[in-house]
Amino acid sequence: MKSILVNYLACPECGKGFTLKSQISKGTEIIEGRLVCTKGHKFSIIRGIPRFVVDKTAGFVKTEDAFSSKWKKFNKTYHEKKWLLHQQNWFLDRFGWNNLKNFNKFLKTRTLILDAGTGIGNSAKLFSTNPDAQVFAIDASASVEFAYKRYGATPNIHFLQADLRKLPFKKQFFDFICSDQVLHHTKDTETSFKYLTKFLQKSGLVSIYVYNKKAPMREYADTYIREFTTNMSEKECIEFSKDMTYLGKSLSQLKKKITIPRDIPVLKIKKGTYDVQRFIYWYFLKCFWAEDGNFERSVGVNFDWYFPKFAYRHTPEEVRKWFKDVKVKITHFKEIESGISVNGKSSN
Repeated sequence: MKSILVNYLACPECGKGFTLKSQISKGTEIIEGRLVCTKGHKFSIIRGIPRFVVDKTAGFVKTEDAFSSKWKKFNKTYHEKKWLLHQQNWFLDRFGWNNLKNFNKFLKTRTLILDAGTGIGNSAKLFSTNPDAQVFAIDASASVEFAYKRYGATPNIHFLQADLRKLPFKKQFFDFICSDQVLHHTKDTETSFKYLTKFLQKSGLVSIYVYNKKAPMREYADTYIREFTTNMSEKECIEFSKDMTYLGKSLSQLKKKITIPRDIPVLKIKKGTYDVQRFIYWYFLKCFWAEDGNFERSVGVNFDWYFPKFAYRHTPEEVRKWFKDVKVKITHFKEIESGISVNGKSSN
């Protein structure tokens, strides 16, 4: 943790400022210590990361443990250069930036950025190109350990283990908040989003991506299977995720296409020609297989769908209403099979 971070923090319990206590430093980094607010609330700094997570409810712990496990087992493959470029381009396309030049131009107008659910830190690194901005990258899971090891030396990135439903910052603090592929893994997607917008400055931009509600047969299968998998042990669910990966791989290796001549409205299937694996994947069963053939990464994607307690899906109408309710004007909206990406500008 960089010592300057204490100047930006506010106690998530009472909103008061912090002072540093009994710290152990290494160069410019505070490795061990405590943050104590003026009302006496205390939070530890462990291995260079301030720890603010206090929620011990079963569903929250189960979900965060799922992601801690995923990143512990698969973090290396998600740091590979080819994957980083793929994810970067997917991000730029979904949120309407189209290319890195446009996004970096936007980032030059931002100075206080919240990466709400950073995972292993790749998004935080992407947001840090403006040296005059401070990027605050949070995650409730142990993924921040890997993020900090990889990117902690970057001068303007701060990693914190924190719950995005209980943030250690003052309200209306950030001019850009991004929560990409995270909110649907919280206790309640809608209330989590609305809580985040309380920390957005007037004219600030918030970007979110949440799971799209799938076709009815896929929804039925997801709900049915997750009743079993969310109650499995970690080891059992990893083995099940491997089975789904093998299935996805086998279907992909068929290299066959299927043509649907007419829409099937009841099943929400649109006419067209589909690869067999993708057709089954989108309309009937989550059996992900990475296009680049990476087995471990594919297992990770299936695991983080089947194991977390919280994994909600939403309709475009629901998401639009959330933004309307908090008076955040939608400036970009894109729906794809997997999810919904939205940019909104605060008017409050």
